[in-house]
Amino acid sequence: MQDSPHVSVARIIKTQGNRGEVAADILTDFPERFQHLSTVTLEKEGQAPLELIVESHWFHKQRVILKFRGIDAITPAERLVGYEVMIAKSQLMALQPGSYYQHDLVGCRIEDESGMARGNVVEVLGSPGNYLLRVSRDTGDFLVPFAQSYFPKIDVRNKVLVCDLPEGLEDL
Repeated sequence: MQDSPHVSVARIIKTQGNRGEVAADILTDFPERFQHLSTVTLEKEGQAPLELIVESHWFHKQRVILKFRGIDAITPAERLVGYEVMIAKSQLMALQPGSYYQHDLVGCRIEDESGMARGNVVEVLGSPGNYLLRVSRDTGDFLVPFAQSYFPKIDVRNKVLVCDLPEGLEDL
């Protein structure tokens, strides 16, 4: 999915009421973006993508409630459960220097300061401020905290993270 032109900003988990609204887990650090959404793509593995127009949104219990044009009852809304709400990468919000989108880190090559490969980032785990990179290599995976002290050089454009890892971290 890293080569996809879309990025997920929410995951629909249930219907909300009986007028076609759905509740979605928010997968973005910028919930204010929902006020600017008009057309979104819904994607679910094994299903054809759906392009829908967002009529309205509101927030409730740490989730976003979405109403899509043409989805006006609970039965059609139930069919949307499990879909990811996707936006085009071109709609991503600008980040502060030193901040990175998780999808940009996945696929990066980890190498030490001498250029020796240590593995590739296959997943970002955790929550803001406590992210872990799952790094895959021939001898197995290992986790490394995504901390500035461990990564003195980050080049997501060229998909390279230069690391300075403490002795033994890769063996944990």
